[in-house]
Amino acid sequence: MPKRITYLEKRDGMPREDFRLHWSTTHADIARDLPGVITYRQNHVRPPSASPSADAYAVDGIVELWFEDESVVHAGFDSDVARRLAADEPNFLSGLTGGPVSADDLYEPSPHKLWLLARWRSDTSADHEAMTAWTNLRAAEWSGALTASVNYLNPGGPLLTRKALRSEPRIPQVAIAFGFTSAQSAADAAAAIADELCQIQGMLDNIHVYSAEELVII
Repeated sequence: MPKRITYLEKRDGMPREDFRLHWSTTHADIARDLPGVITYRQNHVRPPSASPSADAYAVDGIVELWFEDESVVHAGFDSDVARRLAADEPNFLSGLTGGPVSADDLYEPSPHKLWLLARWRSDTSADHEAMTAWTNLRAAEWSGALTASVNYLNPGGPLLTRKALRSEPRIPQVAIAFGFTSAQSAADAAAAIADELCQIQGMLDNIHVYSAEELVII
């Protein structure tokens, strides 16, 4: 089942609650009619507790889109609905960058999420297998963990950008989503990841972890 992930940066100076409201109502109402979409989920990224580092990804929201099959993906993005979405984006966004990913099958939604975003140091099949194994082991060990989804950016796949919006210069090539029953469980896991980065730093570069709330639109 084809999947696309898009990273959103809220409009400059826009209060986070206004961004959340517009994205989850006005924009979501348009997106519900996007042709070929099986599931559309919004991940509303919580503000960091400290100032982000200079190499952090500019992300206030993460879109997950699953399509019926590959034949309908381009039809969806070339549709009138897609044009209406693009016209609305400057009303609440300053940046947008997305792309196709190789991902697990559709997974159950979770109210609280942790996203680990990173770039590959080398991008080999052995690295993919090792990262997937690490992800599954962590999800099995952490209290309150419900799901784990591993998403790898397809090399050479067409990126989604807008001329009117900023694009992420180094889009994450690895996006791992952990789902949790509570915000506290997610916070505990975030602290645990900080202690375990040495296990994956040989494979990944520019690693950052974001906490988010998931909303299922479709």
